[in-house]
Amino acid sequence: MRFGETIKKARGSRFSQASLGEAIGVWGTYIGQIEKGERVPSDERSLLLAEALDLDPRKLLISAYKERTQTKEAQQLFTQMEKLMTDPVISQVLEKKFLDANTAKALQSPNIRRALKNKSWRDALEQGGQMSNQNIPELIQLASKMNPQQLQVLITTAKTFLGEI
Repeated sequence: MRFGETIKKARGSRFSQASLGEAIGVWGTYIGQIEKGERVPSDERSLLLAEALDLDPRKLLISAYKERTQTKEAQQLFTQMEKLMTDPVISQVLEKKFLDANTAKALQSPNIRRALKNKSWRDALEQGGQMSNQNIPELIQLASKMNPQQLQVLITTAKTFLGEI
C-alpha cells in the first residue's frame, strides 16, 4: 500500500484532513496532497503522523523512504524491508529483543545456519528445547540417532544458548 493510501485509511472517519493537519502542524490541504500521492512528508512529519494515527513509526518511515526514492533498486530494497517488518518472527525480534548476544553470535555460524535450514535439524532443536530434566532419556535416545557432526552442532548450540560459549 502506498504511503498516502496508508494515511487516508488510518485517518478514516477519526479525523478530517484539517484536524489531522492541525494535530501535526500543517494545513489540511497538505494532508490531502499526501493522500493523493503528490507529496511525501519529512521524517519528522511522518513520525508525527504515525503517532497521531497510531501507526507503527518504523513501517511508516520505510513506506515514506520507498515513495521518495528515485531508483528501481532502492524501491526493491525498501519493498524487501517492508516485507521483513511484517514478518511476525522479525517483529518479535525487533520488539522483544529476545536474542541475547550469545544467541546472535551463534546464528552467525555457518554450521548453525546450515542446520537451521534443514527441517529435521530444526525439529530436533525444537524438541530439545522443550525437554526438561525429566526428559534426559529421550534426549539420549535422540542424540544416539545423530551422526557425530549433527551431535557436535547440537552441543555447540546448547552451549551457546546456555551462555557457555
